Amino acid sequence: MSDVQLLDKNQLIEVLSQTKTATAIHIGEDALIQMANQAMLMIWDKDQSIIGKALEDALPELKGQPFPQLFKKVWLEGITISGTETAANLKVDGEIKTFYFDFEYRAIKNEFNQTICILHTATDVTDRVINRQLMEEYYSKEVALEREQALNEELASSNEELNAVNEELSQSQEELLALNETLERRVEARVKELTASENKYREISDELAAINEEMAASNEELVLTHEHLKNTFDELEDKEIALRLAIEAANFGTWHIHSESREFITSARLRELFGYDAAHEITIEEALGQITEEYRAYVAEKLENALHGNGDYDVSYPVIGFKDKKIRWLRAVGNLKADKSGEFSSFTGVVMDISLIKKDEQRKNDFIAMVSHELKTPLTSLNGYIQLLQRKAIVFQDNFVNSSLEMAAKQVKKMTGMINGFLNVSRLESGKIVLNLSHFSLTDLIGVVISESRLMEKSHNIDFQSCERTPVYADYDKIGNVIVNLLSNAIKYAPTAKNIEVTCTIINQRVQVSVRDHGIGIGTKDINKLFDRYYRVESDNQVSGFGIGLYLSAEIIARHNGTIWVESELGEGATFYFNLPLHNGNVEL
Repeated sequence: MSDVQLLDKNQLIEVLSQTKTATAIHIGEDALIQMANQAMLMIWDKDQSIIGKALEDALPELKGQPFPQLFKKVWLEGITISGTETAANLKVDGEIKTFYFDFEYRAIKNEFNQTICILHTATDVTDRVINRQLMEEYYSKEVALEREQALNEELASSNEELNAVNEELSQSQEELLALNETLERRVEARVKELTASENKYREISDELAAINEEMAASNEELVLTHEHLKNTFDELEDKEIALRLAIEAANFGTWHIHSESREFITSARLRELFGYDAAHEITIEEALGQITEEYRAYVAEKLENALHGNGDYDVSYPVIGFKDKKIRWLRAVGNLKADKSGEFSSFTGVVMDISLIKKDEQRKNDFIAMVSHELKTPLTSLNGYIQLLQRKAIVFQDNFVNSSLEMAAKQVKKMTGMINGFLNVSRLESGKIVLNLSHFSLTDLIGVVISESRLMEKSHNIDFQSCERTPVYADYDKIGNVIVNLLSNAIKYAPTAKNIEVTCTIINQRVQVSVRDHGIGIGTKDINKLFDRYYRVESDNQVSGFGIGLYLSAEIIARHNGTIWVESELGEGATFYFNLPLHNGNVEL
């Protein structure tokens, strides 16, 4: 046996306190701090006075973050939990800031396999994470810039080729005119000389012969030039024929509008689609006059926006034929292109008949509405029976029966919500959703919805930071449905992170509402499609639903002249926003 002595507990703690790696020792479910070396105290921005305190008492800002629960899990299960580049919100210099750490919580056990303490080590990698994020953002912008440059170069090349053909045609025409003028002047001069002097007849004859030879050579040049022009025109004609055949095969109507003179040139097919005779030339006003009243102002506004610089134009609308009174659904697609002179622009496009597509959509919506309506009747009865059973179960005080009936009631409510969602989609697409507008305070509505959510969902904490004055002119129930849907999603997609923050702010005379969770988050590829109808995010944490809640919310907000969007990263939770214009009486502020 050597003379080497084992370190006792105090010596071991002294050694750990000297290490440069941030280290701390905790005990108990509340993670009481037994030791923290200087490196760890610097991370926490604390001193030795926190020794002996529970982790959440020493660092109150950790409440609502996952770390206290992780300590408890390590203590109770005797395991090791570690993480890399994990975000943590700490209070440093009196301000909450976000840092990133590589950390490990290791359970230290005795010979009886009992946890006696937790060894906590951490490494601050905030600079590394931020630098990487900056590099990723930089490279993303570089790729987008390269794509834009490539597209501009391709467009420039096409314009140069077209300009070259036009210049060649212009040059050939100028050469022909100049040559004809030269020949005319020479013949005229020779004829005058012949009339003035018979003695010069032979000389004139010789010169005429020379002129004839020159004309023969010029004619050969004219033939070659003519053949070149003919080939060029043939190529242009072939392209024009191919385009015309494609338009005729698709049964499209075409139009052209001069941005300054407002001259409206249409094809026979377009005039037929609006119910006019094919030979009847129509004006813009006559075409707009056949659009149904509820869509006429909308289409006119889109048309004017396109003519005044927005360029792209893609609108669907119903028309009533001028003569046949037949209702058709049309889709118009156009684009504004500036003339080379820069003095005006040409607005051209096509119109297609989409009545069959609209009829198919209407049949689908009618079917969904019918099925949804039929399903609601048995669900209403089922909900009534469950409520009766709940009242009777209270008498017997059977916890299992009570909890089972409560779960059944929640499932019925969930199914009813899904059916109502399908009904709303059907009504929305068939134009049957009507806004019942009224004046109310958006802050008050949010408070009511949160109070109801707290009664139904007791698993999460909902914190609401409200505004003082938020008068809006909107549909109370439908805006309430939007808030309910955002809160429901926050609860479903954050099963372990229990805190949800709801805020309300005034920005540029609009009231902005946000709902933030700390759940699984949303990937970049899904964010742009999140508000599409029936779109579902694919993930390991699959949540039930049909992907219509956010679609309906987006449509409701859009019909209130508002905007809805989301900001999120995978694993970092998500924040949903929407805004509405503030109103005072009937006047927008």
